[in-house]
Parts: sequence; structure tokens; C-alpha cells
Amino acid sequence: METNMLPQKTAKFEDYTACAVPYCEPWRTALGVLLIAGIFAGGGYFLGKLVIYIAESFQIGAGYMIIFEMALGSTPRAVLIALSLIAFILPGLWLVLKFLHHRSLLSLIAPTGKVHWKHYIRAAVFVLVFSLITSLPVLYNAEFTQQLSLAEWLPWLAPALLLLFLQTTTEELLFRGYLMQQLAARFHSRWVWWVLPAVIFGAIHYSPLHGDNSWLVVGATILTGLILGDITARFGDLSIAMGLHFANNLTVIFLLGVPGQISGLSLFLHDFNVQDTDAMRVGILSSSGLMLAVYFVFLLVMRGRR
Repeated sequence: METNMLPQKTAKFEDYTACAVPYCEPWRTALGVLLIAGIFAGGGYFLGKLVIYIAESFQIGAGYMIIFEMALGSTPRAVLIALSLIAFILPGLWLVLKFLHHRSLLSLIAPTGKVHWKHYIRAAVFVLVFSLITSLPVLYNAEFTQQLSLAEWLPWLAPALLLLFLQTTTEELLFRGYLMQQLAARFHSRWVWWVLPAVIFGAIHYSPLHGDNSWLVVGATILTGLILGDITARFGDLSIAMGLHFANNLTVIFLLGVPGQISGLSLFLHDFNVQDTDAMRVGILSSSGLMLAVYFVFLLVMRGRR
């Protein structure tokens, strides 16, 4: 088992990236990213126009109200639409892989092309338990409010979980799958195939709603991307990263959310103002510190399995 503290090109990772080697030229990867981004933007634009058209046919002004809700993620329907938008990455990925790299979408998951569900579920359960433990001080000190009753929340849960699975899986297929595989197949340096996808992952999470803390949020998201990328490299499989990502988003979007951060479907809301610069910094740094602590425990366990 790999003993280094930073990700390496292990045998498992070489197997995972082997499918990208035949067509790993930088121009193909760059063109692939542009095509995926273009299809995603076009699909999002089409969906937005469709939502406006349908809503306006029922009530004047309703369509633009939904778009405003989507920008804030302030209602259950806005959250579902926002999650649905990510789905437009999938057809772009499929087309790029099929016609530009001549391989299947499933090759992004593992050499077998299958999700290792035991790893996925264990990773998801770990995050849920860890999130519950770290949320206990908030719950104990009553630093939250119940936004939705169970009767209001439960009818949305089935479609929401399906879309959440689609959203988190799609992001992992793109960043820890496509980008890491393509870059690792062409470049030996971990600073290219490990760091670059994490930086891009963090950059797309930039939001002016976070005010002066926008770049701190980006930094925390980059850290998340580095951890997910490291785990993917060590196991040569996307399943664990997919499970971790799903459970993390489940916690912050559907269970205990923060006002103004896609919180329309959160059962509870943290009594927290994202415009409070000092509170945001303390919250982000604390959560990042906890995440790093758990990550280093993971690395120590991995080192012990020599």
C-alpha cells in the first residue's frame, strides 16, 4: 500500500488512468473541456428559458421569480432546478469521451466500469456520522431553526435525493474522473493531475454572495477537491469520492443548511449570516481544520497498512 503522504502514481492509479493514455494529447483534453462547458452552458440556457416560458404561461412574472429563487436557492423547487442543471454536463462528457477520446463514460468510474457500492456506502455513512457529531454543538446550543416541517420536507425527498446523486456523481465524473485521468495520462507531475482539477473545482464554486469571504470559500473547496483527488488516486477508483461528495452535499443542502446557500430544501437552518465576515471566516476555517484532521487520520491509517 502506498505510504507517501502525497498522492503518487500507484499501480492502482495507473490502471485507473490507462484508458486515457491512447488519446491523452493536451489539445484533446482542452477541446473536451471547452465542448463540455459549451454544452453545459447551452443546456442551462435552454432550461432557464423553458422554465420561464412555462411559468409565465401560468402567471405573468412567475418565470422571472423562479430564476431569482434559483440564484439564491431559496425554495425547494429552486434547489431541484439548480441540481438538475448539473445534468447537462453528462451529455457533454459522453459525446467528448465517445468521439474525441474513443472510450466509454463508465471508464471514468473504475477499470471495471462499475461503482464499488460497498466503498460508496461506507464513505457516505462515515461523512453522515462525522457530520452528526460535529453538528452536536450547534444542536445543543440551539443555534438553528426548523425551516420545513416533516410533512413539507418528505414529499420533496425522493426526487431531491435522485437529483443529488446525479449532481454529485456528475461532478466527480468530470473533476476526479475526466480531468484527473486525462492529465495523469499525459503528465507525470502531481501538481498538474492532482492540483489543477482541484483548483478548477474550487473556482467554479466562487460566489459573490459570500462577499469578502468568497475566495476563502474557494480555498476550502479546493481543499475538498485535493482530498477527493488524493483518495481517488490511492484507490484507483471513483467510488469513495462519489460517496463522500454525496453525503457531504446531503448534509449541507437537505439537513442543516446555511441561509442563502442553496438552502431552500434544508430541514434545519443554521442561525448564521453569510454576510458576517468574522463568523464566516471562523466557520470556514473550523470546518476546514476538522476536514484536514480527518484526512490526516486517513493518511496515517493508510501508512499503517504497509
